[in-house]
Amino acid sequence: MTTYAFPTLTRRAPLQMEWTLQANTQAFTSPLSRAVQTYELPGARWRVSLPYYNLRDPDAALLQAFLVSLRGRANRFTVHPMARPRPRGVATGAPMVAGAGQSGSTLATDGWTPNVIGILKAGDFIGVNGELKMIVADVSSNGIGQATLTFEPPLRASPADNALITTSQPTATFMLDEDASSWTTRAPGVSDFQIVATEAWS
Repeated sequence: MTTYAFPTLTRRAPLQMEWTLQANTQAFTSPLSRAVQTYELPGARWRVSLPYYNLRDPDAALLQAFLVSLRGRANRFTVHPMARPRPRGVATGAPMVAGAGQSGSTLATDGWTPNVIGILKAGDFIGVNGELKMIVADVSSNGIGQATLTFEPPLRASPADNALITTSQPTATFMLDEDASSWTTRAPGVSDFQIVATEAWS
């Protein structure tokens, strides 16, 4: 299995795109009272739909070659949230994980520029431990550059102490939803693509 980076196109982002966070839950309804209990399970994952319309060469050729190289669901690819490739917060410093063994939806970090209000803001994306997270509450750093991040989805695995945190174009790893790799080409030599994929990990 090979992991490819999404190709760099002249039209860097499609005119529209859809990002979905698929939670992993089970719901049980009582046959007597109709009361509902919901259980949250690990494994929430991102899903992405990237339609490209009216692409001309060389962009069309690059995207065709990329899709064929994926071999359906055999290989993987990485892509970042193109609508917000960089955070709204200032995100300055050299942020790292502060302490091993952390789990859940919060993460103690350090290495930020000290005393910055809004160093990250709700809706910003970060990458840590090969996982893509969305910040869900504004973050400020303290006087020694520490900050606690709150995000979704929860960590799948505990990152190592001093693991780097990516704030610019953080990626997730995806697998195509289908084995078919197809596109439509029409006169005067323009191509349309519909790329649908779901986050995948080992």
